[in-house]
Amino acid sequence: MSISLSKIVQILPGVLAASGSALDVNGLILSGDTRIPTGAVLNFTTADDVKSYFGALSTEYTMAAKYFSGYNNASRLPGELLFAQYNELGVSAWLRSGSMASVTIAQLQAMSGTLSLSINNTTVTTGNINLSAVTSFAAAATVIENAINTVKSSAQVSVRFDTTQKKFYITTVSSGSNSAIGYASGTLSASLLLTSATGASLSHGANAAVVADLFTTILDQNQNWVLFTTSFMPTKSQGEALAAWVTGQNNRFAYILMDNSVYAVTSGSTNAYAYDIINTYNDGGTIPVYGTQEYAASLLAIPASFNFDLTNGRRSIAFRVQSGLASNVNTNADYSSLITNGYNFYGKYAANNIVTNQWYPGSITGSYKWIDAYIGQIWLNANLQSDIITLFQSEIYLPYNDAGRAAIQNCMTSTVEQFKSWGGISAGTTLDDNQILAINSIVGTDVSTSLTTKGYYIYIGPFTAAMRNARTSPTVYLWYCDGGFIQKLIVNSVEVQ
Repeated sequence: MSISLSKIVQILPGVLAASGSALDVNGLILSGDTRIPTGAVLNFTTADDVKSYFGALSTEYTMAAKYFSGYNNASRLPGELLFAQYNELGVSAWLRSGSMASVTIAQLQAMSGTLSLSINNTTVTTGNINLSAVTSFAAAATVIENAINTVKSSAQVSVRFDTTQKKFYITTVSSGSNSAIGYASGTLSASLLLTSATGASLSHGANAAVVADLFTTILDQNQNWVLFTTSFMPTKSQGEALAAWVTGQNNRFAYILMDNSVYAVTSGSTNAYAYDIINTYNDGGTIPVYGTQEYAASLLAIPASFNFDLTNGRRSIAFRVQSGLASNVNTNADYSSLITNGYNFYGKYAANNIVTNQWYPGSITGSYKWIDAYIGQIWLNANLQSDIITLFQSEIYLPYNDAGRAAIQNCMTSTVEQFKSWGGISAGTTLDDNQILAINSIVGTDVSTSLTTKGYYIYIGPFTAAMRNARTSPTVYLWYCDGGFIQKLIVNSVEVQ
């Protein structure tokens, strides 16, 4: 657990709509695989590590392979992928052994002794377990299971050997939050690597996941991520619940919603997963994607590949290509329906002798509209928060006067300039009258020329006696101009005779 820095430094993102790495952009995948301990966040840095944990045939590995591939010609690739368990139903507690990968069958056959376990708060101690007759680790699991289950009928388990992880799992038959198991003791416990000291681990039983509680647990452990999706195809109600959580997070996270139903490619369908998210609930921060898990993982990889240290490194999600990803939209009719319904998709385009696959359009629900703009503001605000807390912790006197005002402006400038260099801020952007009026009404004077010339304007309002007395925040605004991204061109090719 930790105290949120937002208690002291709060960045309030906003958009002035036109009229008429304090943070890594890592991805998180919510998985139904119960090998992920409940309440834990697992991090992986390669697809091979994911394969070793979940198996070569797992959906998680398929998604990881797409994720760590980034996109073609990216200047950097994703560095980390996180997993957390999303249990749709109540799950059982388990005790997992350390890795038995180096243990031979002969060594296994030489093992014997007792096990003592706390199962559902009941102590169970077996008689002598002799493994001399087993010919496989699976057979050993059966012997261990029988030995435990003959002790007390109220404390039953299933025991299996996971051939991917090379570990034993002792799982309670009961499920839900009252399901519990502890580390083993007894003369056989160390040989079977069932103690904490020998690398064993625990997962507590849990009731069906509640979205808000799940993310509270995840964020208590790891906040160094931005986008998330699921390794399972969500139902419409599950997607709406995840989207509702995101919209309450002050534009800090984004959810990639998968939908491969016929409704997604039916223009205006109210049964499309994204319909109510966009039109009924007005949720922001959701990225509807047409397709299955591999498409969600591919899109998850693109922002994770953004290089904020690269001059002009900003990229739209549109036009990104990933080798090995097959197009799943190939007709003008499906293109038009998906655009109308607010979906992103990986399409096949052709004209003359040109054939290409690419992502389009790069949209996100809510006021930011575009994924690159949304991810950019998350990075900017996270780094501004880091800058300001560094200022607070420095050996600098910070009074409520011009010196304090200058110190605040100076601490923000390097991050803002880096964001500008990346492409998140553009000088020379034309503002409309309503945008100028909204800004000038706060500042009290016309700063539009300065804003458009520089691309941004930092405003720190007047200091008051009440602020000094309570040591509260003055009014601070950072306005910045987003130059957008040209994603369509209509060229008038005219012969002059």
